[in-house]
Amino acid sequence: MKKFIIALTAAVTLISTTAFAGRMEKINPALTTFQKEFKGATDVKWNESKESISAAFILNDFRVEAYFSYTGELIGTARNILFNQLPLAVIREINNRYGSAPVYDITEYNTGDDTFYEMTVELSTKKLKVRASQLGALSVQKKIKK
Repeated sequence: MKKFIIALTAAVTLISTTAFAGRMEKINPALTTFQKEFKGATDVKWNESKESISAAFILNDFRVEAYFSYTGELIGTARNILFNQLPLAVIREINNRYGSAPVYDITEYNTGDDTFYEMTVELSTKKLKVRASQLGALSVQKKIKK
């Protein structure tokens, strides 16, 4: 599962995509799953990589990305959220550890039964890329000097 989460994160951050022009046969299994799982989605844009097919769309006023295998299986989703939409355990731990430091670029990832959050925390001397579990466990993924 851990490898799967890492692969999904890498796909989300490093995915290089191309338009599907003329390749609808690859999308069809994902399209069927998409239509079943995301009723009411609008402004859908499809992309593909070597590992997966992705759909970026609007659902309930949120920008969402869904990732599918080439067999049509839903791999996971990602959406940007606001700080106050984080679970209370995560908010409490961020406030305890980083005080009133600005927190932004918050993305919620769902992969099957697992949900985690990635965000940027800006301290006075550096920026931190932080990952949080639903229960509030924080880990620094990357440190960036200002």
